Amino acid sequence: MATKISMVGKPEVGKTTIKKVIFEGEDPNELVIFPLEATIGIKYSVPDFMNLKISLLDSPGQSLPLLLEDEQRQILTFGDTSAIIYIFDYPSWIENSQDIIDDIKKIYEIKKKQEFDAKIILFLHKIDLLINKKIGSMLALIKRQVIRQLNLSEELPIYFTSLHPNLIFTVYNAISDIFSNYSRDSSNLKKLIKKIINGLSKTICVVSNQDNNLIIQVSSSDFDTSILYYLYEAIYKLSKSPEEPLSKSKFINAGSKILYMLGENISNYHSNFKDILFFSETLEEKDLNKLIDEVKEELGQYYT
Repeated sequence: MATKISMVGKPEVGKTTIKKVIFEGEDPNELVIFPLEATIGIKYSVPDFMNLKISLLDSPGQSLPLLLEDEQRQILTFGDTSAIIYIFDYPSWIENSQDIIDDIKKIYEIKKKQEFDAKIILFLHKIDLLINKKIGSMLALIKRQVIRQLNLSEELPIYFTSLHPNLIFTVYNAISDIFSNYSRDSSNLKKLIKKIINGLSKTICVVSNQDNNLIIQVSSSDFDTSILYYLYEAIYKLSKSPEEPLSKSKFINAGSKILYMLGENISNYHSNFKDILFFSETLEEKDLNKLIDEVKEELGQYYT
């Protein structure tokens, strides 16, 4: 059975382009030169992603106001979905953040009223427009602004994405991280890592798949999330450098922080996993080796 995902947002924020690049293999550089026409009517597709079959619904931005008012459209678009991904972009946020906040609140209220079981996930797209600024700090600030202005009883997950060639990994990693929650094997590994990392300080663990996309991310409660962008960029560059294998221990410059990194290939436990990587401000090679050994021991028991 396919996992149903709904993508919604205002016109021209990048919903259909993300779908074309991630699920249909389109070249993002060509889509910049030859932009897509506006989506007319709800578009359905059933792509495969990792070991999942995804039922993907792309709702046109022009009809978003109608969707947020029409109960039948809401049931069609949000009913039986596992996740509602609301996409907005940096220029729209700067121009009228309150309009975006109102959209998200309406979706949240619709979900509560109709008792939809979907998880609401936010994408702030086109972060490449922040490229000449202190991007990590700026994104952390925007995240705080979104959470404060929403003022909901729960904190909605927010991903920062871009299809710029230097940042396209942000989209792949966001999609992979979301969909890994619907994969039994990835979900079990995430729970295992959470148990192991519980109680540690300023430490994060990520797991990649065979396409070098991050499918799992677990961090200690005090990890500085403002450096994640720099960390993603470092991982991406390392994954493209065969002479610098990810499994080799090294220090990583992540903006304002220096982290110790240690990784190992765990593909022998499951074909969907590739590298497990630990980054820490407080732990060194010996400590991180113990963590990796603990993960491998648990995986060995689970898959044998």
